Amino acid sequence: PDANEIQSLPLILAPATEKHLLEVMHLESVPCLHQMLGTLRRRLTESTLSLGSRLYLQKGFEVKEKFLEDSEKFYGAKPKTLSGISQDDLMAINNWVKDVTHGKIPSFLQQLPQNTVMLLLNAIYFHGFWKNKFNASFTGPDVFHLDNEFVVPVEMMKAHQYPLSWFTLETQDIQVAKFPFKSNVSFVVIVPNHDTRDTSHVLENFPYKQLCRLFPREVSTTVKIPKIKLDYQLELNQVLSQMGLQELFMSPNLQKITEEPLFVSSVQHQATLELKEDGVEASAATSVVLSRSVSAFSLDRPFVFIIFEDETGIPLFIGSVQNPNPDAAPQIREPRDSGEATDANKHHVPK
Repeated sequence: PDANEIQSLPLILAPATEKHLLEVMHLESVPCLHQMLGTLRRRLTESTLSLGSRLYLQKGFEVKEKFLEDSEKFYGAKPKTLSGISQDDLMAINNWVKDVTHGKIPSFLQQLPQNTVMLLLNAIYFHGFWKNKFNASFTGPDVFHLDNEFVVPVEMMKAHQYPLSWFTLETQDIQVAKFPFKSNVSFVVIVPNHDTRDTSHVLENFPYKQLCRLFPREVSTTVKIPKIKLDYQLELNQVLSQMGLQELFMSPNLQKITEEPLFVSSVQHQATLELKEDGVEASAATSVVLSRSVSAFSLDRPFVFIIFEDETGIPLFIGSVQNPNPDAAPQIREPRDSGEATDANKHHVPK
């Protein structure tokens, strides 16, 4: 629960047990899905996104020509043959990921299983420059509230009279703000009004489809956002199984790829995020920030973020930040008024 999460939504939908996969991802009603994602990839790579896709194949492994053609047509993914020498292949794959993510993910895979016949790899580097940058001279020390008892020190970016579109959703007791980038992409932050370490409930009933029309006109706002640099990695087998895709790892129908019997042995994800004065840097998956106030918007507590493409409303990155400075020791937060307890001995600092 204390982990920060930065996750990229899959931009490659391999034809694997296709109908079930689309249903679980809530994409079954999207017409011409691959055509739409291919167009989006081309448009975004002209501005803020560096995106690389590759198919690594075992020597002699036969893949259907239509799958290879469509992979390159829609996602720019060309096949590359593995040498069969595990350490050489591992180095080559990691070097490619490092290049595509501009050095942000220098070591993606720790090992390459001997029985690997095919590896579908998708690497993303995103750098969004704020439409309105933060002045570095205003950045200074502040605190981030982990919950109603503890804080951690952070370097807080600050701006006065920042043009910000934001609102309070009373039914869910949350505040939502949208920070536009120079390109056709926005960074949206969702922050609970109450002190909580657990933000998992925030998106359960969130009206995402109505999000664009909910945003009011920009108003001049005092804004505070912490500088952040995070890394996140996870093997997604268990997560995808819990979502209902157990068959991918047991007995999927992958006949659109090859006639040979196949199953997915591993789905691995790694992401980085850096939030600074000029914008957001992220790779392979991404994140960012924000919070609450009456005349000001301060991202000083756990929050959920979405980076989405404005025209289509497609989310590129989605995640949560529970602690922007996990290496710092939590501190007892100062009472907001005389009614709060001040005896530090009553509390135990979480590990």
